[in-house]
Amino acid sequence: MLKKQKNFTLGVLTFLCGIFFLQLMGIVIKFIGSSYPSIQLSLYRNFFGLIPILLFFYFSKNTNINDLIKRIPKLWVAILRGFFMAFAQFCFFTSLIFLKFATATSLTLLTPFIVAVFSIPILGTKVDFWKWVAITIGFTGALAIINPSNEIFSTYALLPLGASFGYGMNLVLVRLFPKDIPTIIIQWHSQISSIFFSLLFLLLTFQYVEILNIQDLILIFSMGFLGGTGVYLMMVSYRMTNHINLGPFHYFSIIFSFALGWLFFQEAPFDELLPGIFFIVFAGMIIYWRENKKLSNN
Repeated sequence: MLKKQKNFTLGVLTFLCGIFFLQLMGIVIKFIGSSYPSIQLSLYRNFFGLIPILLFFYFSKNTNINDLIKRIPKLWVAILRGFFMAFAQFCFFTSLIFLKFATATSLTLLTPFIVAVFSIPILGTKVDFWKWVAITIGFTGALAIINPSNEIFSTYALLPLGASFGYGMNLVLVRLFPKDIPTIIIQWHSQISSIFFSLLFLLLTFQYVEILNIQDLILIFSMGFLGGTGVYLMMVSYRMTNHINLGPFHYFSIIFSFALGWLFFQEAPFDELLPGIFFIVFAGMIIYWRENKKLSNN
């Protein structure tokens, strides 16, 4: 029981670290997004995102270099994950250009709902009453923070909603892999698939802009490294504990996005944070309570 509790706590902390890295990636994209097509940035994100995977792979004791070229069980799942990731990246990266950083990030908070809903037919998961309550409370807190305005209801607001669908499906599908397959191997194959679909979309749209200067090259590299690390950490967390339990913790991205948006773009109205933060933290505590109670009963 203590081991399960430790895995749950470590899973949440790993998940939050992953979210923070992805928020930093979003900051970089907002800096350079107006200079390059979104699908091209998606290709760079996936290509340079291989670097942290290779680093984690190098330091892993459970894998060797030959594992990278071996066919894994359910390879079609990795291919499908690559498609959904490329789709989500295109939607989210484009939204960052036209919406405020906190707004674009907040509108991706439908991801836990996508995970919860599609895990029922795909994974056969049962979502109890209190977990639905926690997700709903967290989403209510998110709405209280963003304080809907005209910008929220622009056509560009549909883009991060599409990203939510892509990200959510990506997180659900990772649970289909057997537990004995290392997370790093799953991410490697999914990342290669993402590169393929990003390149395919780029060729179909005939959009390409040469990297303008060394500063942009450094930012593009950072974007890929941060994104690859963030996704890997989130994948690890989803294999540490039940994916539904992590749903409400998506809402902590609101705190990160407002803080980073204020720091880099002076966009975040902190006086609007306080009511929503209490909802978000309360939703997370409900999950902790339910999980610890279930483990205690076992």
